Amino acid sequence: MNVFKTQPEGFAVIRKQALLRFAPVMLFGVIVVLAANFRSAAAGFDMETLLITFPVMLFAVVIGISRGMKRRRKLFDSFSVEVNEDAVIRTQDDTPELELNRLEISSISKDSTGVITIRGMDQYDVIQIPAGMERADELEAALLRIMPFSEGDQRSLLERFGWITGVLAILLMVVIRFVENKVVVIISGVLLIVLLIWGFMTGYRNKNVPERYKRSIWIALLLIAAVIMAILMKLGWVNDFWEMNA
Repeated sequence: MNVFKTQPEGFAVIRKQALLRFAPVMLFGVIVVLAANFRSAAAGFDMETLLITFPVMLFAVVIGISRGMKRRRKLFDSFSVEVNEDAVIRTQDDTPELELNRLEISSISKDSTGVITIRGMDQYDVIQIPAGMERADELEAALLRIMPFSEGDQRSLLERFGWITGVLAILLMVVIRFVENKVVVIISGVLLIVLLIWGFMTGYRNKNVPERYKRSIWIALLLIAAVIMAILMKLGWVNDFWEMNA
């Protein structure tokens, strides 16, 4: 049988990796936003407001992480990969099936955490097999019959350090909101818009992103519009426009 599925206990590794990667970023965002707001209103600093606001935002983060883990668990449990003489086929709930012909496979690698990455000729033709698969030795043997595993970590910088883009986006939003220097605001705004467009295009074209997440990616367009409006307001162009047409 050439179809391999995940083992339920294997999700513990996925959960740990996700928490270590995303929980600090979300907590960092809460702290930065709160610090920036209270710094901008330092003269009227209210400790009681802080004691109420911080737990509420922290609770929202915990709920968001909990729901995200439940969705990840569902996707993990539905993941399977078939290795046959002609191709490697990945199936997963709410995600289009991805098939890589063995002649199109450019590399197969395994990182230190046990994740196996199979790459095709196109940059978006990537199958990532999580650690904790059933019959792992048999799976690796089947893949080795296609080609030897590449040495070292073959993941791109985005795959390894994608969380940095979240931190950068938070910092850029804080700069746009609280910095008064117009040149800095324009530069930060352009960088943030480029980052949002890049994230939108990357997420939409990624063949491993579930359809549910792809539908939510469109919110990036609203964020881009909000960023543009925030920049125009900071530069005073919105007020000038209304005054000219008053």
